[in-house]
Amino acid sequence: MTNEELLKDFPQWSGEKVLSKVGVESRHLAGEDETAGDMAEKAARRLFEEYDVDPKDIDFLLLCTTQPDYIMPTTACILQHRLGIPTTAGALDYNLGCSGCVYGMAIAKGLIAAGIARNVLLLTSDAFNKLLHPTDVGNRTIFGDGAAACLISTEGMAEIGDFSLGTDGSGAEKLIVKNGASRHPERTGAEFTDAEGHTHRDDYIYMDGSGIFYFTVDSVPPLVEDILQKNNKTLDEIDYFVFHQANKYMLNTLRRSCSIPKDKFHADLADTGNTVSATVMIGLKQCLDNGTIHSGMNVLVTGFGVGLSWGGTVLRFV
Repeated sequence: MTNEELLKDFPQWSGEKVLSKVGVESRHLAGEDETAGDMAEKAARRLFEEYDVDPKDIDFLLLCTTQPDYIMPTTACILQHRLGIPTTAGALDYNLGCSGCVYGMAIAKGLIAAGIARNVLLLTSDAFNKLLHPTDVGNRTIFGDGAAACLISTEGMAEIGDFSLGTDGSGAEKLIVKNGASRHPERTGAEFTDAEGHTHRDDYIYMDGSGIFYFTVDSVPPLVEDILQKNNKTLDEIDYFVFHQANKYMLNTLRRSCSIPKDKFHADLADTGNTVSATVMIGLKQCLDNGTIHSGMNVLVTGFGVGLSWGGTVLRFV
């Protein structure tokens, strides 16, 4: 969906304004009957085909999503069957947003280091547009639906370094869907407008934009410092940075706050929007395809958002 298509019902907005501030020109939307699980399956099959991966070699499957197909069973179990992964493999979902890819890397590395698995399929998938109110033009300009797939093994194209992870549940309501789960199972249609003119809708995603922005600006620069320290690297020794692709304004602010040169910093969400847990892997794939990332490079990756949650590590491409 292009900005022009999206903004037909919002004459006070313009596609040029969205592109200049948010950095998004178009975004992909999941089909009406397409779930996050369906999207994850498609991403996995593309990974299998492109990298000649045999699903029978996978011995653990991780799916990061905020939108499982059912309350139970876990969607990862369903994907194990649909993808032809052996019944001897482990499989589980975990619910995280924008830090989900990094947390998945940490879990996969732990499984391999402990000798529990050798080939972990990491899938991330979210269809946030299904959770957005039709009149929520601010968030609808930002978010796109997307999924990504990665194989984490005892060997591969990059070594995963040490992690810095963090959580602050006191900020849970800064990015939340209140209704639909166990705490408030029924859709109520409840909404109110706060003193700043922001509409809170309990049945849909509410994002405190300024609160999330200040959280990010406060947490990410120390996160980057901690990642560097834990991996015995200086800022100059990192060849490239792939942050969660939140929006153009936030990325520009973070790049300056962390003193990262523009030519070493990935910022490309024009054709995808913010795909939540999938942005880091989509960004890595874009950079691998265009040659920006190649062997011999140290790449720092970070994710931050829903939870509140944040994390990062260094990937050394061999």
